Amino acid sequence: MSKVSNTAVLSQDKKNELKKIIMLILGVFLCFTGICLGGISTAKTVTIICVVAAVVVLIVKRKVIRDRISVPFVLLTLWVIMNGVSTFYAISGKFALRGFVVMLSSYAFVIFAMAFCGDDKKSTGRGFAGIISSVSAVIGLVSIDLLSTHFISTPVLNFLGKFTSDYINISPVEKGIRMLSMFEVPNAFAGCMGIGVFLSLGLVLSSKTTRERAYHIVCLFINALAFLLAFSMGGSGTIMLGFIAYLAIEKREKRAELIIIMIETLVLSVISAFAISATSFSEWTGVQPVPLICVAVGSALLCIAHIFIGRKISEKLSNHAGKIPVIIVGIFAIMAVFAVVSMNVTGEISIKAGESVRRSAYPEAGTYTLSVKSDKPVNVFIETQNEENTITHTSTPIYKGVADGAKFVVPDDSIVVYAIFTAPEDTVIYSADFEGKSGSGSFPLKYKLLPEFIANRMQGLFANQNAIQRFVFFEDGMKIFKRSPIFGLGMGAYENAITGVQSFYYETKYAHNHYVQSLVEVGVIGLVLFVGTLTTAFIAILVSRKKSDSDMSPLVACIGGAIIFMAAHAAVEVIFSMYFYLPMAFGVLGLACVCCGDKMSIKKLSEKSKSIAVYVITALVVIYGLFLAGNMYAVYKVDKELKFSSLETAIKLDKFEWTDHMLSYVYSAMDYLDDEDIKPNADIYAEKLEKVSSNSIPIVLAEYYFATNNQEKGFDMIEKYVTYTIASSEKWEEAFDVMFKYYNKDQSYIDEMASIYNILKKWNDENIGKIILSDGTLNTLKGLNIS
Repeated sequence: MSKVSNTAVLSQDKKNELKKIIMLILGVFLCFTGICLGGISTAKTVTIICVVAAVVVLIVKRKVIRDRISVPFVLLTLWVIMNGVSTFYAISGKFALRGFVVMLSSYAFVIFAMAFCGDDKKSTGRGFAGIISSVSAVIGLVSIDLLSTHFISTPVLNFLGKFTSDYINISPVEKGIRMLSMFEVPNAFAGCMGIGVFLSLGLVLSSKTTRERAYHIVCLFINALAFLLAFSMGGSGTIMLGFIAYLAIEKREKRAELIIIMIETLVLSVISAFAISATSFSEWTGVQPVPLICVAVGSALLCIAHIFIGRKISEKLSNHAGKIPVIIVGIFAIMAVFAVVSMNVTGEISIKAGESVRRSAYPEAGTYTLSVKSDKPVNVFIETQNEENTITHTSTPIYKGVADGAKFVVPDDSIVVYAIFTAPEDTVIYSADFEGKSGSGSFPLKYKLLPEFIANRMQGLFANQNAIQRFVFFEDGMKIFKRSPIFGLGMGAYENAITGVQSFYYETKYAHNHYVQSLVEVGVIGLVLFVGTLTTAFIAILVSRKKSDSDMSPLVACIGGAIIFMAAHAAVEVIFSMYFYLPMAFGVLGLACVCCGDKMSIKKLSEKSKSIAVYVITALVVIYGLFLAGNMYAVYKVDKELKFSSLETAIKLDKFEWTDHMLSYVYSAMDYLDDEDIKPNADIYAEKLEKVSSNSIPIVLAEYYFATNNQEKGFDMIEKYVTYTIASSEKWEEAFDVMFKYYNKDQSYIDEMASIYNILKKWNDENIGKIILSDGTLNTLKGLNIS
């Protein structure tokens, strides 16, 4: 009887394990596919599917979700609602909708976590966390294989290609600099990999079986290696903050194992990065086996090192728990020392014919002579940057020619000097020293302790133009924020309005700081909700940390580390605006609500009130889904049959892109100005569109008004257009093209053009940037005596 019973138990355990594996595979497939299809071309379809699924879950699992309502969940929900509402008053409905559909589908991830994560404190959230970390690892593996064999990435991208064209002709690497990933946005990609690292660490530490632990160790290594290969400087700094938080929150008895596996992962990842950098960081021209070999070997070694060695070491360290904080501080100190030493231990470098190597130095102002020792002749191009150059991504050349004996003058306002060495033949450069009355120095060549791609990224570190320009993005974002500080200007407002506040032209859709981005899009209210979500989630984690082991999820500490990483990374990157990052970030917030939300539950609310809240959330999701469906149908109808009647239907039906449909109507009406049915509607639509703040509408209205002999309104729209996009030379060219097209040889017309041109000249006088018109435009203006 006992044998039969034991056999039955073993059989049931196997069934449960098989069920978990099947659910993991299914979850990873659906999550990976949904994330990858979240780009512009397929985001609406994915969101509709997520909306339907979320509504079903909200209805079927309403009691489970009701009982898990907490302060972090409420604030997260209100933040999402605020962003959704902003799409209706946004200055660009199209941009707003594009941003919000990803947020809405990501919110569905939170609903799924709330509904399906179990109640057992020792395992709550593990399955969901396993899906997220596994998806991260799959994304990392596909991205690494794009540098390697394409055996994995080709079938994956072919599958995605059946639904979207977003993954055609991917550039997987910035030559010699870093891996760009399958999404070609390395900094946000690093954010995804960082989340994967934290969750993988938590899953490794809380695994109950060797097989399970080995699986999560493999995911950990892939996530860590992919994070390192993307080498986001902002991500590298902020993930350290996350690690510190993780170590501080983790239970004392687990810290030893955590720090051991962190060290093991770092060492093996860096070794692998050296090999990949040396062999596969050029343009992909064929099978490069090294990256995938590094993944396989590194994963295996990490499993062996931790399961058979690391855990034993950590068990011994756990017996001296009081010394672990000292060990942790010592390790961070060693890492800091290594960082300094690695930037100073340099030597000779080999460059191939036609290739170049770019190195930086920070000499004082003055005249210098360069002394280069090499086995063959070397040429050099030397340039300098002052503060304005770093902001505008420009430079001033100060020498070009033979490297050895080159004389160059460093200006008074220089903050960094770059030397770009080239050679007609394969060459070894032994040293590159410079000397002058103001001092001496050298251009460091080969960084012996760093992979080449990291060394290349570190050039100009103390005058980093990307970091400096980010402050310009922040300042310009605050200018836009002041237009509507309480509620913001709606999602997508930064992209829509940025060229109107720039002091020089640059291209960006985002502020590269989600706190500034939030102020612009949803104002102070939206920022408070965003910060409140992160803050209360972290507070819930800290409160959970104080509870006993039996009352605490084993993932609490890793979720806390991930949240700190996300919060810090959001201050320097566009992560919360990226379609592939948001689902993973919301997944972490969902885990925080599930694993720790009970520590900040809203006890004063009755079950009835919480049930009503669930019904309200369900209704709002349904309503927005219907609005989105209306938008999709309107766009489909217009694309299928571009008729005036179709456009009129779309205008009534589409609450987001109605301005696009109106504009299409007005533009098309210019070919039917004698039609008594069309012209009156076009006039009405044009008048409504005049009130819209846009970086594209006024120029079309200008042409419409010129075509209908309404010169006054035509020039009003031209002026609105150029002032709203004032820093862009391309927009100015477009404006002058329209004015030239309808020039009627009237003096008043010339005077109006001159007035517009004076706006350009005034802006050039007052700003860093310069609006440069083409020779053809300037010659035409000169012919009209406008100068």
